Amino acid sequence: MHSNRPAFFGKYRALLLAIGIFFVVTVSIFSVNYALSVQLAIDGARVKDSGAIRGLTQQHAKAILSLSHEIAAGDPIQTSQAQISESSLALEDALARSLASAKLANVAAELELLAKFEKFWRPLADISKSVDRQEHPEPIDVQVALTKSNANNVRLMQLADDLTQQIESAAAGRTKNLGTIQTVAIGLALASFLFIVFYTLRSLRRSDRIAELARAETEQIMATVREGLFLIDRNGVVGSQRSKHLEKVFPGALPPGADFWQVLASLVSDETLKSASEYIGLLFNKRVKVALVKALNPLQRVEIMADEQLGKPSIYLSFDFHPVFNDREDGVEAVLVSAIDVSQQVALEQELERAEERSRTGMGLLGSVLENDPGVVGAFLARAEAGLGEINEELRLIKPGPGNYNMLINRIFRIVHAIKGEAAALALHTVSQQAHRFEDVLGGLRKRLDLRGEDLIAVATGSGELLEELSKVRGIVDRLGSFAGSKVDESAAGDEDIHQTLQRIQRLTLAVAADLGKKVRVETSVAPMDKLPDSFHRLLREGLPQLVRNAVAHGIESGHERLQSGKKAEGSVRIEVRQGEAGVLELEVADDGRGIDAAALRRKLVASGRYQEHEVAAMAVREVIATIFQPGMSTAEHVNEHAGRGVGLDVLHALVRETGARIKLISTPSSFTRFILQWSPAT
Repeated sequence: MHSNRPAFFGKYRALLLAIGIFFVVTVSIFSVNYALSVQLAIDGARVKDSGAIRGLTQQHAKAILSLSHEIAAGDPIQTSQAQISESSLALEDALARSLASAKLANVAAELELLAKFEKFWRPLADISKSVDRQEHPEPIDVQVALTKSNANNVRLMQLADDLTQQIESAAAGRTKNLGTIQTVAIGLALASFLFIVFYTLRSLRRSDRIAELARAETEQIMATVREGLFLIDRNGVVGSQRSKHLEKVFPGALPPGADFWQVLASLVSDETLKSASEYIGLLFNKRVKVALVKALNPLQRVEIMADEQLGKPSIYLSFDFHPVFNDREDGVEAVLVSAIDVSQQVALEQELERAEERSRTGMGLLGSVLENDPGVVGAFLARAEAGLGEINEELRLIKPGPGNYNMLINRIFRIVHAIKGEAAALALHTVSQQAHRFEDVLGGLRKRLDLRGEDLIAVATGSGELLEELSKVRGIVDRLGSFAGSKVDESAAGDEDIHQTLQRIQRLTLAVAADLGKKVRVETSVAPMDKLPDSFHRLLREGLPQLVRNAVAHGIESGHERLQSGKKAEGSVRIEVRQGEAGVLELEVADDGRGIDAAALRRKLVASGRYQEHEVAAMAVREVIATIFQPGMSTAEHVNEHAGRGVGLDVLHALVRETGARIKLISTPSSFTRFILQWSPAT
């Protein structure tokens, strides 16, 4: 792990040296003061002892003199003897202490003075002992002691004074030295202290300048950066430093100290919030490599929904997170959050996707048109445009009233569903998908019994959108005609070979099966015959797509269901065109699926609310099965692009009436269903 200790000592070497000097000087002052204080205390005791020697010398001489007068006068001498004894002993003790301290200090002058004092004191001390111990000392002994005392006393006092002066002089020298040392030490300490203060103040000013410069640079960066930057800690608390652009980027208030998770909760789903919390929790682990977990960031692109009340559009934000390590780089202190408004980028991407989708759609439409006879496509466009024209005209002329509106919706439904079927057969998927979206609108309106005039606005809009898709195909057909140098002959569509029609229907059947996840085998059979009439061609164009959708969506079971019922997983749809007796033309579509279950259909009729239970019970089987041709009647459980709206067989039933054909339905539950359309030339 990297250590910053050498850099620290290098940066603060002068300051540390000054602090060290200050510390050493301070400790030295205290040490010297203590040592000299101890020595001065010893000197004081020695001065006291030397003073005591001088006083005891006088006291001893006085006691001898008193003893002499008392003996001469015949007075009691015990007191004087006691004083002589006490002063002698006290002087001996003081002399011994002074001698010991002088030897310890090894002061030659003091030792010399003490030796002289001892020389003059010792004879006097011996004589004093002889007179203070006798009960009746001899006068002569007392006189000798007095004479000796008078002779030596002055010398002893002079020596005691000299000793005292010697000790006081030495103590005064030491005191002066102490003062000098203290003055120098205090000067050094003060100089060190002033240096520390000066250095600290200069460092602080320099640090303040650097900090101010860094703050100014940070503010400049934060003011100019085009990202919303801020810090959060482990608890999600927002830091005080942030870029000014954050106010423009972030949709809500994010003051310092705010709870980032609480603010984020109002912008994203609970699942996204939980994932974001777990992701940022990973970043606080110093062992986690940010580059490895960056793909886990659930906030790489967040859509902030539009606020319609405030008139704010939807925006997209991209959040990026980077861990911020402490000075030792051994732990993560915070996470730097970067919020970028990527709405423009998203808009460009969406526009690019739409452009690519338009390009793919255009190429798909071009391919679909090229797969078919341009005349057939042109004829389809003409019929579809005419159908939409009828819708717009009927919308303009409709008489107000819920009943009229519902009848119109059913009619429009049939027209749109027929367009959807033909477009699917021609593989014009954008047209069939737009027609399916139009059916979503019509399906919602057909369920209502309280339709009003303004509800038809959605119908007009749907018609316009479907017409727009047809116009795209029309543009491709016209350009192909201009490239070929001739206009597409839409009137020749009726001459299309029936085999080509059946090939398209076969492709449609397989496409529907693939969409529904079913396996289907398609068989076609066409008997030799002369040119087919337009009415029968119309049955093939408009009716056959409805029949094959119905066969695959309602008839053929799923692979699993077929296997359980003992059938092959692959279903079969057979399409046959033949000519019967008296020139009757027949179109038959048969499947080997589940057939029509009359009992299940009765329950469906009751559940749909179309009939009462007793009405359904009174119906014959034939009547029950005939209800599948009613508008809105469907046996599918769910609505999809191919079934569930109850309009396919309604379209077929209307087509049969309009072309003068007849329809036969034969079905056995769990076995098969056959639809046979018969058209007679005499009709």
